[in-house]
Parts: sequence; structure tokens; C-alpha cells
Amino acid sequence: MRVLAVMSHGSQLVPLVAEVVISLVSWALTHWVRHYGANRASSVWGAAVVRRKRSRAPKPSGTPEPVASPAREVAQPSTGLRLPKDAIKRINIGQSFAEYDAALSDPGIYVHTPALEAALDPDSGKVFFVGRRGTGKTAVRKYCGINGGATCVIVPEIFSPSSTLQEVELLTNVKQKPFRSLVSAFRRALQVEIVSMWHRERPGRDRLPSEIQAELDSYAAMDFDMRCLKIIARISGALADGDDERWLAENKVARKVADEMKQLSSEGIATHTVLIDSIDDYWEGSDEGLIYLTAFMHACQEVSTQIPWARAIIFLRENIFERVRALDTESSRLETAVVGMEWNERQLLEVIEKRLNRNLTAKFGLRGATWQAFFEHPDEAWSNVLTYCQRRPRDILIYTSNAVEAAQGAGHDKILLEDVQQARRRFSDNRFRDLGDEYSENFPQIATVLSRFYGLGNSFTFGAVEDLIRKLMKDSEVVQLCGSWLSVNASPEKFIRLLYDIGFVGIRAAGKAPKFRALGPLDTSPPPVSDTTDIVIHRCYWDALDLQDTLVRSVPEDVEFGKIGKIEDLPGGLERTEYVTHIEMLMEDLKQIELGTAGAQDFEEVVGDVIRLCFFRALGNVEPKSRDSDGRVIRDWITSNRASGGFWEAMRTRYGATQVIWECKNYAELHADDFHQLSYYLNDFGGGFIVVVFRGEMKASYYGHIKRIAMHNKGFVLPLNEKDLMVFLRQARNGKIKEDHIQDKYDSVIRKLS
Repeated sequence: MRVLAVMSHGSQLVPLVAEVVISLVSWALTHWVRHYGANRASSVWGAAVVRRKRSRAPKPSGTPEPVASPAREVAQPSTGLRLPKDAIKRINIGQSFAEYDAALSDPGIYVHTPALEAALDPDSGKVFFVGRRGTGKTAVRKYCGINGGATCVIVPEIFSPSSTLQEVELLTNVKQKPFRSLVSAFRRALQVEIVSMWHRERPGRDRLPSEIQAELDSYAAMDFDMRCLKIIARISGALADGDDERWLAENKVARKVADEMKQLSSEGIATHTVLIDSIDDYWEGSDEGLIYLTAFMHACQEVSTQIPWARAIIFLRENIFERVRALDTESSRLETAVVGMEWNERQLLEVIEKRLNRNLTAKFGLRGATWQAFFEHPDEAWSNVLTYCQRRPRDILIYTSNAVEAAQGAGHDKILLEDVQQARRRFSDNRFRDLGDEYSENFPQIATVLSRFYGLGNSFTFGAVEDLIRKLMKDSEVVQLCGSWLSVNASPEKFIRLLYDIGFVGIRAAGKAPKFRALGPLDTSPPPVSDTTDIVIHRCYWDALDLQDTLVRSVPEDVEFGKIGKIEDLPGGLERTEYVTHIEMLMEDLKQIELGTAGAQDFEEVVGDVIRLCFFRALGNVEPKSRDSDGRVIRDWITSNRASGGFWEAMRTRYGATQVIWECKNYAELHADDFHQLSYYLNDFGGGFIVVVFRGEMKASYYGHIKRIAMHNKGFVLPLNEKDLMVFLRQARNGKIKEDHIQDKYDSVIRKLS
């Protein structure tokens, strides 16, 4: 009543009373915060804000939840966490290439996509995991290796055959004897691999079914490729001799072993899985290799569907799968077992949020909460990243990592929008180089053609594409490096389809948004191409090519192509055409070198040239016949390791390999004395990594010597052979940059040792 009386004396007292009330409330809040802690207060207020937002917009039941931008997709109330001091400085996104990413040893870092779930589920019926580079195939393989039970990894070399069972034309019919013989041979090799894996787990078991025992006795000690060759030779011998009875007997072995494996199912055997990866390492793109791969895929599907506890999974690049699909008249049988490596926006956000959270003790929530914590303008930053990326996890990791490095360099406490925008050019350059590398096996030196778009517009009419093709066919460098495949794709329709298939452009019909290709297997009904079609270059390449935001309607004859500059500096200042010529000459020289002392010096010179031409990005200062300070220890080649990433940086980190020794042995078999000699080269000054190049095949005895050196000398010896040198040269000729082949060779030896 007294308050009412005071207020009734006049409105002039109202401001005074309000001021008193505000002061009292402020004092009470301050006292409460001091007593209960600032974090709890912010949590309560944060929760209240979230509750108010939710109450304003109730969501009807049954409405699908849209994929929101990170700032609006917080799935749980704020925890009141703040970004710790120096959190930006301590971010470690990890490697964008799964082959080198130590973070993938942590199961919690993975995102559970449909592809990952299908790979883990033995009842899914999925055998072929198909996607573009950077879509997570190797990551899925690594996760299965850690969490998939009984598994083993195979990196086959068999898909670059030097000879075949029959003429290629006879092998193309998937229903005829020659092709079925290949399928049978691969199936037997896979069954031996799976049974061997199971048998190693049961060393006390004495008796095995007769057919299984016979196969193990004959082939278990061989590596997978040698086993395939031996079985193929047996079956092809019967086929070549016209001995139908022997041919039929050899082919029936696969089914008999499968029947005995089925009978073993009664023992409750867990699923045993063979993971086949990195097929493109040895992939030459030849017709013979394509037929072998097609037969191998049929064998994998038959093993996986007919033996309850056996599974063979192939991780395959989509461009290779498309060639199989085009060859195989029975490809519809394979289609049901295919999984596309597709990603939605929410999964991509989770990929990066888990890595941003990785080094934090108190972790932020997912679905946008982590992104909000690290980025000053989260909505706009995420929109920038998605616009430039092709919905691949590798793209997201590379772009975000570049933005983090920009923020770290500027000393920012959060990742600002300017950091994201600054990262854009670097990301675009990276993606442009990687595109040429990704499709170099299908379209050698394709980066040379793509570079001719430099400085032009970001979209082209059908007529402008015709003009561009005419200019390309008059460009001497393009014709020399790319003429073999460009000439067969010189019509506007085929050229546009090629650019669409590799993800460089989208196809835009009149009045519609451009459509870009998916990441998995190609759509069986891609957008049509006609004279009213425009093409739009994907946004991620605009900065690298300095494209203008305009529609190009014609490319006049007198207009010269712009200069992107050197796509990269080649060794010795060589032009691209000279570089390719040197590579091709070296490939011919390698084939003609004699074994033994007579060709030893030539072999050493070829190896030196391979180092200079194929590893110049990471290894420099190549020195021949290097002696130590005492003049006693002679090494054929020694190089300085100046890699800033990838395989060679990993070797420097792991073994202190600031210098890399290459030892050349121009003979087919290595001996104990050779490994003893190599152990002398290891020291604390140059590091502990040696490459020995020889002319034969790996033998089981070599692994014992390598293990002894690793244990006693704390170093590592990586054997490479003539076939590996040819892979390095072929990839360099085609413009491939990635170091996946030598990484796979290293991984293969490591697995044998462990």
C-alpha cells in the first residue's frame, strides 16, 4: 500500500523506483554468479534462450528435419563452453589423404555413413564401394581393418598383365570359356586367402577337408598375385591344349572348395573379409587389364554371396568402374552389390567438427555447435566452404585446414571470414592440380587441356565449346600430350560429356540451375546435351583459372589462350613435352637393360633418372656414388628429403630420414649379404630409411632381414622392383602426382612384418 501511495504522488517518482529495482536485480545476479560460477549461469541462460526459440517454432510431428546451416542446427542446449585460450593455435585437422592420416587410428573420428555401415554389415550384400578420389574409400577400408573382425588387405598388381589366356577379343564375352576361366582362377585365389586367414587363427587344427588342404598345400605360401598367375597358368594351359577334361577339372576346384567352406559354417565361423584397395596403383588402362579386373569383380561377388562366412570387398574409383560397366554385358549382376560413396551436408559437417574437437578436453556438441565455437561468422563461413567444395570429405578438410592455417598465421582467436576467403585461392589451386592427377590414367596430361580455360569465362555456350575444341586441336602442345584421347572426344557432345564426367563442369539447360555429376557411380541417365546447352565450370576451379564471371558465346580464332603459368616446375627446367619424351625414353631403356654386371651401370643410371623425374617434388640434391667421410661406405644414390607433406615427410618424421639412400641391385634375387650391406648405411646423421631397387619379385625370406634391420638398427629397408619403377614412370608420364603407390608398397611390407 505504501508503494502504491508513493507512486500515486506523481510520475516523477517512477524513474527513481525503476533505477532502484534495476540496482537490486543487478546486485542479486552478481552475487548469484559469484556463488554458483559463471559457467553455470551461462548454461542456464543459454538453455533458456534455446527453450524460447523452440517454443516459438514448434515442429509438426512427422515433418522431416531439414539440413540447416551450422548456426541453426544445434542439436542440444548450449553447454556454456567457451573456446579455450590458444585453441586455434592447437588445432590439428589431420591429413586430408587417408593413407597418411594418423587421426584415423581413433575410431571416434569416423562418421558413420551408409557406406561405412554397409562395409561392416556382412549381410548387406554390398561388395563394390565406388567413388571419386577423396570420398572416403580408404578411410572405410581402414575402419573395417580396425573394427571389422577378421580382415586382411590386398593391393593387387595383377591388373597390368603382360600376357593373357587368349586373344583379347575372345575374353570379352563374359559367358564363354576364356572369361569364365579367369573368374574361376581369381575365385580360387580369393578362397585360398580367406581359408589361410581362418586357418592361421586355428593352428591346432590338424585335419582339413581334402580340397581345401590340397589348395593350401599348393598356393597358401604364395603372395596373392603370384597365386593368381599360377592358377591362371594351369587353367589356360588346359584351354590352350584343347583338353576339355582337364579344363573342366581345374574349373570345378573353385566350386568344390566353396562347398567345403560352406560345410565349415556349422562351426560358427565369424565372417572373414578380404579388403581390396588401391587397384589404380598398377592400373594401366589396357584392354587386358580391364578384362582381368572385370573377371576379378565377378569372382569377388561369387565368393561373397556363395560362402556364408567369406567376403571380398573392392574399393574402386568410379572412372575405373565405368569402364567395367561399359565392357561387361552382365554388369547388371554387379550393380546390385554397388555402394556409392555419397555424402550429405550433415555428414560433411560432422567430419570437420570431430576433428576440431579432437584436442579439446571439454568437447562441443556436433551438428553446428563446434563450428559456431570456432568460426566468427559460422553461417557465412560454412556457405563459403560448401559452395567451393564438391561434397567430398577431402575437400572439406583441405579448405578448413587452409582457413585454420590462415587464422593461425594472423594470430586470430577465432577463424574469421577473411581467413576463410583467404584460403580460397590456395584451395582452388590444390583442387585443380588434384583433378588432373585423378584422371591422368584415363586421360593422360588432361591438366594441359584444362589449363587452356585460363582467363576465359566461367560458363560457355555450346557454340563456344565448338570454337574451343577447334583451337585445342591446333595447339601443338595439346596435340602432342593429349591427342590420343582428345581426338576421339573432339565433338562438342563428347567433349562436354567428358568434362561433366570428371566433375569439371556442370550442364545447364535453359532456365535451370547447372547439374553436376554425383560422387559415386555415374548416373545411367545424365543430363542431355544439345545445341541449347551451356556448361558451367565448378566454382572450386574459378580462382585457380582466374575465370571471369561471364558467359562465353564464342572463342575467336585470333584470341590466344591465356597462360596459367607453369602448372608446376619440372626438373631441369624442362618443358612439359620434353619431360614426357624423357619419361618415354627411360621406359624403353629400362626394358632393354641386361641383368647382372653387364647392365649394372645402366640400371644405376636409370634409377637415378627415375628419382630425378618422378620424385623431384620431395627429393632433391641427387648425388651418385656417394661415400661417407671415411671413404669406405659407397651408396649408389643419396638424396635430400625436403618433403612438406605426404609419404616422404612421414618417413622423415618416423625414421629421421633427412637423407634417403637408394641402392641398386641389377639382379633378380637379393641375398643376406645385400641386407647386411644395407644395415651399414644407417646412421644418426642421414636417418634410417633406405630404398633398395632390384629386378625380381619379393620373397618371404626378405621380410626376416628387413625385420632384423628394423629391430637392431632402428631403420627401414623398402624393396622396390623393376615393375615399381615402371609404375612411377607411367604415372609421371600421365601427369599423376600422388604418392599412393610407394605408400602402398611400404604398407604392404609393414603388414608382413606385423
